[in-house]
Amino acid sequence: MSGGDETMKGLRVSPDPIRIFILGARAETSLPRDVWKQLSYLFPRAVFHVIFIGPESMANRDSEFPLPERTPHNPFQAVVEGRMGSQMKISTFVEYYHTLHTAQIFQPFDPYFDCFVLFHPGLGHPASSHEWEATLPQLLETKVPIICTGYTEWDMNRDLKWVHEKAAGEMDILMEPGENKFRSLKWDINDLDPSDLSCGNWGVWAFRGKRYETTFVD
Repeated sequence: MSGGDETMKGLRVSPDPIRIFILGARAETSLPRDVWKQLSYLFPRAVFHVIFIGPESMANRDSEFPLPERTPHNPFQAVVEGRMGSQMKISTFVEYYHTLHTAQIFQPFDPYFDCFVLFHPGLGHPASSHEWEATLPQLLETKVPIICTGYTEWDMNRDLKWVHEKAAGEMDILMEPGENKFRSLKWDINDLDPSDLSCGNWGVWAFRGKRYETTFVD
């Protein structure tokens, strides 16, 4: 909407909303909504649709937003929050992403307007990696940016190694793994091992499904 204004000459076609898919959502869903609305303050001409997805995405929020019944019009019991203004919409799906992807709820995807965010996903963790086995190929298929965070450098590199092994070369690194300048300032100590320190979103990196450029041959 560059150059647009309120005059007839400045009218512009509104672009599609920027969709931010937060997979494996947990505590993020409980953040005060004013926190998410800061996106609109940073980008006042953009429209955002934040989509929380995961079996724990409504944990401890039943009294605030009781899950609706499954109906033909809402088969996955989506919770859509109003009162967010004209530039922000928040939806929650208490379901695994691979189930929604198979049902083609969100297709088509646009790499310019969509992105996936995985906060501390535990992709390479022995206790949770099996939950991402079916999801990873679907994420790569969309060619949409996938942003991941980790508690520590070791945790982040373990996830990266797992993705490299499972993707078998069918991925592009968009952001090299490194310390997140916007990480939490609070350090957590493992009670069983005081030398084990971590903090929320310590590291960040990003990747996508591999894109092949078309080559023209005379």
